[in-house]
Amino acid sequence: MLLRYFVVLLVSSGIGWFSYGNLSDFHGADFINVLGVLLNISSIIFAIIGAWIAIIFPNAIKSEAGRDRGDVTESLKQTVKDANYLSELFHIVLMSAVVIILVVLAQVAFPLLRAFNYFEADLELLKAFSVVFLLTLTYAQVDSIMIVVSKNFTLLKRVRAQVRHERIKNDS
Repeated sequence: MLLRYFVVLLVSSGIGWFSYGNLSDFHGADFINVLGVLLNISSIIFAIIGAWIAIIFPNAIKSEAGRDRGDVTESLKQTVKDANYLSELFHIVLMSAVVIILVVLAQVAFPLLRAFNYFEADLELLKAFSVVFLLTLTYAQVDSIMIVVSKNFTLLKRVRAQVRHERIKNDS
């Protein structure tokens, strides 16, 4: 997974390098607008995954407390499955948290760099870096959204399989 993000960063850097000097129509307001979109998406992902964790984790605890001790093997399998699912959800939350942190830092740093001209910063260089930054964060958000959609389908598939199993069990 880390390799994927490295490749995206490399491709984004290539695009930023090729766009250097050709970004006269790219202004700070455009940058802030895209950062706002990324921040909103991160917030939505946080809310969705937070709700899932609040629903799934208590169910995992309840299922452990209420199980028969005779069914330890099945209990252990379910606990491992729930733990794996929760760790995947935490990965999504972590990615969204990183995006939120980077967006907040960028919204503070870039205006300061521009206003105070720290290090005699070249605005064209800042614009090219902004393109790299936005493309990388956009990929991270799209990746998070795709994982959320995938988890939705996985959860739906799991619930449907459990319903089918219960129907077969009750029909027998």
